Amino acid sequence: MEPMTATVRWLLGRRALSLGLCGGAAGLDREIDCALTSELPAPHEWLSGGELLLTTGLRLPDTAEGRHRYVRALDRTGIAGLGFAVGMGFDEVPADLIAAAEEVGLPLFAVPLQVPFSAIARTVLDRLAEQRYDQFVRASRTQPTMTRAIVNGGTAGVVRALGDAIGQTVLLYDDGGHLITARPSHPPADVIATADAILGRERGSSSGVSITADSAVTVQRISVGRSTFGHLVVVGVTPPSDLERVLVGHATSLLTLEHAKPRQVAAEQARVHAELLDLAASGTVTPAMARLLDRAAGRDGRVRVVLYVFATDDDAEQGAEHLTAHLEEQWRAVFVRTDGREVSALVHGDDGVGFLDGLRGWFRTPGPDGVRVRGGLGPAVAVTEIAASARGARVAAGTAPDGELVDLDTERSVLAIGGVRSGLQGAYAPRLGPLLDAEHADLLTTLRAYLQANGQWEAASRAVGIHRHTLRQRVDRIERLLGIDLADARTRAELLLILLAN
Repeated sequence: MEPMTATVRWLLGRRALSLGLCGGAAGLDREIDCALTSELPAPHEWLSGGELLLTTGLRLPDTAEGRHRYVRALDRTGIAGLGFAVGMGFDEVPADLIAAAEEVGLPLFAVPLQVPFSAIARTVLDRLAEQRYDQFVRASRTQPTMTRAIVNGGTAGVVRALGDAIGQTVLLYDDGGHLITARPSHPPADVIATADAILGRERGSSSGVSITADSAVTVQRISVGRSTFGHLVVVGVTPPSDLERVLVGHATSLLTLEHAKPRQVAAEQARVHAELLDLAASGTVTPAMARLLDRAAGRDGRVRVVLYVFATDDDAEQGAEHLTAHLEEQWRAVFVRTDGREVSALVHGDDGVGFLDGLRGWFRTPGPDGVRVRGGLGPAVAVTEIAASARGARVAAGTAPDGELVDLDTERSVLAIGGVRSGLQGAYAPRLGPLLDAEHADLLTTLRAYLQANGQWEAASRAVGIHRHTLRQRVDRIERLLGIDLADARTRAELLLILLAN
């Protein structure tokens, strides 16, 4: 439903008033915010724009040039229209006044003698009251929709709901000025450039509206006390209306609550999200689950699984905390799961290794007590296909040396090709069967380290944590059990690919 407005066109349509347009039809859609009477020779000095000015012409300039200046000054002020009473000082609206109004596009209409100015003012006031009530009703209907959006869609859901409600571009930035989400999903580059420029100037203020040559940009800070989490930016053709300001304020409140939710609520939400990720990684995604998992998707609607493998369970717990904090700082929905030494999470489908660079310094802590971890990124998929991305992340992590996060898709690895990976996985049991029982678990670990070290005894023994003589004894046992010669480079390459794919 279109919002009701008080325009000059609407006012002239009130048949009971018998108002007749004389000139300035180009401005009939100007909005009226009040109606008043003035007989001042220069009324523009006391106006601020949006007024419907009513006059009898008692002190109208005598010359044509003076009347042109009179109309031009009113137009520059931004009034909605000019009503001229006929039958008192003038029997008809002066022709030079009509010509001036037509020239600048200022609506000029005749008011019959029998129609009092108060009737026009009352009609406008009634319309404005209806408009305010209509805005109140629309706000009362839209606010619950936005509240439900934060529950079902997180921050991106609120941004979508606000953009749909006000019909303008809505952008959410983190405190560093990075775009988190938007409605529409991919705003034009010039709109983003305008928002970025305004945000750069207005970041220190709590809120404000900036007018450019072709847009109005509203910036609303999202903060609690002295802590700022980000900024909500609305870009439209005109400044926000009262209704739009109410809805922007409501969205800001919801985003603040979402980002600064009580610790207990955040912990419960994290637990539920971890269970959802666990189910999705195993291949179970119901429609209800998909709606919640969509909160982790990027603007392309896709997600990727990132998997980290730590040396110890304690390191994994700390790694999960760092990963959670990193996602929260970026206004991301947190789907993080810990399983022993493994930590997995959902990131946007268009995220790469660079998005997780903020964690590298912690992962690469030097020294004997440093954190040992390797990681992998799975392919970008729809939330219903998270299991496939989880499998890809595990393969990528298997190829990574300590301290590195591997993205097989960007590295164009053959392991990223589904058919190749399936074939290698099918060869796992036939080629490595004798090492797959629990009795020989240490031999499987030794084989992987030896192959990844390219047959270098010193590097392999350090990776496993055993003496090189012990390593030689284990390699001999592996060769006897599998009936192979690990001195052969092709054999080593085949076995390494099989291990990496599983």
